[in-house]
Amino acid sequence: MKLMARLIALSALSTLYSSALAFDDTASLSVTSDDIPSNKVIATWSAQPQVKMTVAQAQTVLSQSRYPDATGNERQQVIRFIHYQKQQKSSLSASAQTQLMVLEAKVLQGTHQFREAEAILNEIKTPLYAPALLLLADINIQQGNPAAAKKYCQQLVGKTSYLLAFTCILNAEFTLNTNSASYEKLLNLEAFAEKSRVEKMNANNTSIKQGGASERLWYYETLAAMAYTLDKPETALSHLNKIDTQKLPVSALLLWSDAKLKLSKSQDVIKRLTAIQAAANRNSNSTEKNIDDGLLLRLAKAERQIRLHDTEIQKQLADRMALRTWREDVSHAAQVASYFLDIDYKPAIALKFARINWQAAQTRSDARLLARAESAVATSSTLN
Repeated sequence: MKLMARLIALSALSTLYSSALAFDDTASLSVTSDDIPSNKVIATWSAQPQVKMTVAQAQTVLSQSRYPDATGNERQQVIRFIHYQKQQKSSLSASAQTQLMVLEAKVLQGTHQFREAEAILNEIKTPLYAPALLLLADINIQQGNPAAAKKYCQQLVGKTSYLLAFTCILNAEFTLNTNSASYEKLLNLEAFAEKSRVEKMNANNTSIKQGGASERLWYYETLAAMAYTLDKPETALSHLNKIDTQKLPVSALLLWSDAKLKLSKSQDVIKRLTAIQAAANRNSNSTEKNIDDGLLLRLAKAERQIRLHDTEIQKQLADRMALRTWREDVSHAAQVASYFLDIDYKPAIALKFARINWQAAQTRSDARLLARAESAVATSSTLN
């Protein structure tokens, strides 16, 4: 649930860029690869000549990293873009600088560098800037401060759409006090969500249409996450069915997989995630089997649920987790802890990574993971 919460929040920020802001493609925030010194090593991907991006386009590229068919280069492309623009900061307008600061903070937030991201956002001189407020709300939720997150969400009212602002508020309320009240309030907005979708789909402005689709995605994904947390996996799946199932972000696929596994429908998970992996492999130039760590973990769990062991999937996951363990990756610590609790049972390692994860993120799901690992170690010590 921790990873899902983060990715769902990222979709919300994408929504703000699409629906609350109108970027000018002719603005000064663009970069040409020829402007980068040839001896400057910024990333391992090969840049194409004359590649130009605006902030809006960089935001789109970053959003693409949320989907299972991502190439893996998206984040590096955006980092390179930010690097160049910061070198040209003196020539940027105040508005362009603000947009760039939020984009940089979003990249940092995606790698769990919450304090650094928050520091950048607090430097923004434009008061009540909607994308910054939403990102600050998410950062506070990840750091275990839902009350502070709610205050940022409340400031969104009147600055962005009604649906987006109140989904943010009710999500923070649910995190603060996990019960059915906030879920029911959000569910009551469904008719409004559908009305808003129809209105925006009929709009002539492409960014408004995209923003409407993003809002609807975040709304139903948030509803589904709440339902799952309330132990309503079938209801969670019904909410996810309202979204275009042909192209779900990783966050929604993780939630869908967890709900299916809770209902012991492991074959559904295996069928869908195997197809996603096959598609990713076809679209990749790499010989490595490409699929998100979280999805690979769910696929292995589904196999174990039907008592399959030592499969190719589980060997691939074991290799990934060995690498994550050696690197002590903070951004993958929760998945490593879960792996050593649910697949390769090693409580001591699980506890180590649950603690590493807790240092970076302190949501209720992070607390539950830490408690599980502590309990596993205590039980193991008793048995020994």
